[in-house]
Amino acid sequence: MVLAAGAGRRMGTPKALLRTADGTPWVARAAGALRAGGCAEVAATVGAAAPEVLALLPPGVRGVPVPDWAEGLAAGVRAALQHAAAGTADVLVLVPVDLPGLGAADVAAVLAAAAADPSSAAVRATDDGRAGHPVALGRRHWAAARAAVRGDAGLREFLADLGVVAVPRPGAGADVDDPADLPPGTRPGA
Repeated sequence: MVLAAGAGRRMGTPKALLRTADGTPWVARAAGALRAGGCAEVAATVGAAAPEVLALLPPGVRGVPVPDWAEGLAAGVRAALQHAAAGTADVLVLVPVDLPGLGAADVAAVLAAAAADPSSAAVRATDDGRAGHPVALGRRHWAAARAAVRGDAGLREFLADLGVVAVPRPGAGADVDDPADLPPGTRPGA
């Protein structure tokens, strides 16, 4: 699940609408990393600029509406967990749309660490010991996670109490929140 419902207030535009130097929408790049990394189904949360974001999703990637997106990151996480719970998967991989360095190998590494017991998995990529993404969370934790997340905090506190398996991945915490931190060539646009 690509978490892409936010308005990108600090960025000045929804980050899902940003494009790489070659013109690839960030939301499509993140969805592609999930698929290439081994996720059988890929979806993206949509809220702010939903029609524009939906138009950028690659074929086969479903948009998951987040009507309360203005609440913050937690609204998108709850929508992602609810969407996953309605399906048959045992593990959900979450990535924010604003990780320009995310690659298929990062997703594959987190999925590999979750493979021993997918339904109980609690795995997260880390960079020099700092929490990052992707995060893989097993079905057994979804209801409690949905109840725990609030505001703009996401799953950080919830995961801290689980004894998460850390998977070292350089750049796992390198999300981009400010225009000054954009990779060279990044451009706005829908």
